[in-house]
Amino acid sequence: MAATEPTDVPAAIAGHARDSLSRLPLIWIVPLVVALVGGWIALRSFLDRGPIVTIAFADAEGIESGKTKVRYNSVDIGLVRDVALAPDRHTVRLTVDIVKSAASLLSRDTHFWIVRPRLGASGVSGLGTLFSGAYIAADIGTSKEVAREFTGLESPPVVTDTMKGSRFVLHADDLGSLGVGAPAFYRHIQVGQITGLTLNPDGHGVTLGLFVQAPYDRFITDDTRFWHASGVDLALDASGFRVETQSLGTILAGGIALEAPAGSLATAAAPPGTDFRIAPDRTTAMRSTDRVVETYVLHFDESLRGLSLGAVVNFRGVDLGEVTSINVEFDPKTKKFLFPVTINVYPERIRSRYLEGTARPQTHSRELLAGMIEQGFRAQLRTGSLLTGQLYIAIDFYANVPKVAAQPDLDPMPLPTIPSDLLELQNTVVSIAHKLNNLPMDRIGQHTDKSLVELSKTLQSIDQLAHNVDTQVAPEARDAFAQAALVLAQTQQAIAPDATLRNDLHNTLTRVGRAADSIRILTDYLDKHPESIIRGKAGDSR
Repeated sequence: MAATEPTDVPAAIAGHARDSLSRLPLIWIVPLVVALVGGWIALRSFLDRGPIVTIAFADAEGIESGKTKVRYNSVDIGLVRDVALAPDRHTVRLTVDIVKSAASLLSRDTHFWIVRPRLGASGVSGLGTLFSGAYIAADIGTSKEVAREFTGLESPPVVTDTMKGSRFVLHADDLGSLGVGAPAFYRHIQVGQITGLTLNPDGHGVTLGLFVQAPYDRFITDDTRFWHASGVDLALDASGFRVETQSLGTILAGGIALEAPAGSLATAAAPPGTDFRIAPDRTTAMRSTDRVVETYVLHFDESLRGLSLGAVVNFRGVDLGEVTSINVEFDPKTKKFLFPVTINVYPERIRSRYLEGTARPQTHSRELLAGMIEQGFRAQLRTGSLLTGQLYIAIDFYANVPKVAAQPDLDPMPLPTIPSDLLELQNTVVSIAHKLNNLPMDRIGQHTDKSLVELSKTLQSIDQLAHNVDTQVAPEARDAFAQAALVLAQTQQAIAPDATLRNDLHNTLTRVGRAADSIRILTDYLDKHPESIIRGKAGDSR
């Protein structure tokens, strides 16, 4: 049976969608436009949005969410979105939105640190944050590897990427007064800073990083010397008392100084990363590099108090070496303690002093030294300064010293020694003291007491004699002096010019003179005419 089609279904009428939209209320058009614009803005914001990074700091003092900014070269490149405690509860994690244009700055070695007021050895920094608040500073790295998680620095880096210059590596036995940020001076002008320091893996010495600013880095050559330059460097040793000063800033922060020795031929700038060594002072730094080093050992049997490591080995005023170790040894054969002192001698300092034009000896230094020992070459401790008591080692030729056989085959070769002058003086004083101690002081004291008693009696006798002279002899002596004065007065009166005695004496002497003349004439005549004694005078008639 065939189905019958319904007759009450209305027929479809063709129409346009446009007519259906035109029937929507106008109030829905505005929300639709707003939604479209909002979506476009959201899409643009998403497309323009930069990366999100996390930075870990030990503390977040001065950091506020939504306010603290991230800056590079004083340009805002990000904003802190959130501040939260890290899961380890020891650090603080900052979530930072970075602008898209700064995404290329986020390399593996990019550094972040909080800028706040700081007082350090190099001065005061971050004073501007007293009014604007703390912010996070960034320093881009050079790595090509991209990173999104960073560990912030607790203090600002000494050298940033914007500074031009060269980095070098310094080695020192100890750190002294140096620290990160300590200045480096070239002719008292600050040219760089210490950027970092680490203890060597073996625990011996430290390694420091040095940054020298441009254009001063061109003065760093392979022959440049570095030394510790504290504010006031006092040295009190065997050479005397020395004072060396640098700039006033080094008094607080310490520092290093650098300079090439006078007459240096090195002019090309040293490449970045060159290794240098820091000397303890300028004098040590400027010494010529000794390429040949020979080691000898000296055995002393006297006190080494005052002898220190680094003490000079001197030959008639010329420094030829230095002390490298001081030890003590017990000799079981002699049952005595010996004090071996190891020294380094630099033979080139001797060879450089040969006369110009003369041939240099080809003999090995040990063979030459063995011959010198046979001629009395010895080492001796001497006092370098009475003020400090510091000792040094003098090597020289000495006469009348015991013969010693050289031992050039031993390593290190022994160099014979002689007692110091001070030790000989002490031995002499001790010998005199022993002799004085052996004197029979008791008997000498008894004899001295007896002598003093006899001397007392003698003094009493002398006193009694003086009393007798004063009471008995003195009056008689005064009478004798009076009589002598009277006789003298009478004598003066008798020989006065107008005295009679004087006239009579004058006449008498005149007659005696005449008689003497007559006798002389007679004597001359008899000498010529001796016969006149018998015959008489010729021509004399009787």
